[in-house]
Amino acid sequence: MTDEGPWLNIPQAVVLEVTRDIEVVAGLTADNVTLLVIKANQLLPPRIEIPLEANADSDQWFDALSKFEEAKPAMLADSRYLEGQQRVRRRLLEGVRTKFKRTPDGPYENVDRVEYIGTELQGVNAIDINTRRVKGFDVLISAYNYIERMTGKPLRPADAAPSSAPGQAQEQSSRERDKWECTGDPVPKLIDWARSEWGADLRQLPNRFELLRLFREQFGQVLGINEKTMRIVRRQLASQEARRGGAPTHRR
Repeated sequence: MTDEGPWLNIPQAVVLEVTRDIEVVAGLTADNVTLLVIKANQLLPPRIEIPLEANADSDQWFDALSKFEEAKPAMLADSRYLEGQQRVRRRLLEGVRTKFKRTPDGPYENVDRVEYIGTELQGVNAIDINTRRVKGFDVLISAYNYIERMTGKPLRPADAAPSSAPGQAQEQSSRERDKWECTGDPVPKLIDWARSEWGADLRQLPNRFELLRLFREQFGQVLGINEKTMRIVRRQLASQEARRGGAPTHRR
């Protein structure tokens, strides 16, 4: 197993599982685990409504945390977050690539799926169901592999070349790729490329992962062009609606 990124923590994976929206997940960060779970819950209706201004001070954050703790029993009875968390655990048992720490300050280790038998996910950790001790600290989940499992479609990371099925190698080798010629900042030329492909309706602009896949189908792997570069391209081209998830899709 390679150490390919990007990686998702458990709350991010839950939000991805329920919303199928990688752009929303990319913005899900917090200074501590409790706030991370609060923010994740706020993205998954029905949810606990804890009003909080964007410029809230420390006292307001503390009050929000207190309200969250008070409302937690009701949340546990009926929670999209916990439902999504169970689905994430099932995917880990199916073999989605993960890593975690054996101790809080230890190194990350690649984890076999059998490690999740007899555990539950809690916060960002994997907890032993019987002893209630942390079995794995700070579980991280391969975003690429998770999306592949979730969608049933191959999604190659930046450093992995797509493999050819038997009988396709000759067809692929005979298909010439376009040549990408660019020195310096590739973003302006990438924007021109994207406009040439989707300029008629930028609402159909794919997400950054799909943009990268389509680019590499046409030009192959090019040094310096990755999902981060495509994210910049989308930010400059896509409408606010499209930024949230690429081309329109059905959502539950």
